[in-house]
Amino acid sequence: MSALTPACIDDDALADLIHAYHARVVRYGRRMCRDDFDADDAVQEAFTKIARRPDVARGPSPLGWLLAVVRRACVKLLRPFARERRVLGERVEIDGVEDEGTDLTTALDRWELVRAVHAAIATLDPPAREVIVLRDLEGFSADETCRILGLELAAMKSRLHRARRALRAALEA
Repeated sequence: MSALTPACIDDDALADLIHAYHARVVRYGRRMCRDDFDADDAVQEAFTKIARRPDVARGPSPLGWLLAVVRRACVKLLRPFARERRVLGERVEIDGVEDEGTDLTTALDRWELVRAVHAAIATLDPPAREVIVLRDLEGFSADETCRILGLELAAMKSRLHRARRALRAALEA
């Protein structure tokens, strides 16, 4: 391999990474970009970059690295529209699976609540939305969230507290 050719992970290792993390990375990208096409571009960029980074692919947290790349790509894609959009995305898609024991009214109430929460999350400013999505929707630990967002623990905790307070206010309104 020449000095100009970057080291890449092998196809099997990349396939394993895609199999293990693709669904979570896509879900995160769709929540962050608020547009499926932009999210797909961001996810493709993340997997393309990790294919050229065997050190990251074999490291302790390739998922956190992938999510950080998707986050940066979404921010970059949204930058031109930031002045025009106050709310990123009005459409919320919910893939709900109904229990056999759930009646239609309960399912509808649950769907409306989920829709309201997602709509309220979409109204949050990007830093607040990022921390809520990572901690409360994706279930990342505080350390993983800090690593993905590039924040200190105290900063992440205060941002999360403010984001939850803003979300609560949006839901009460």
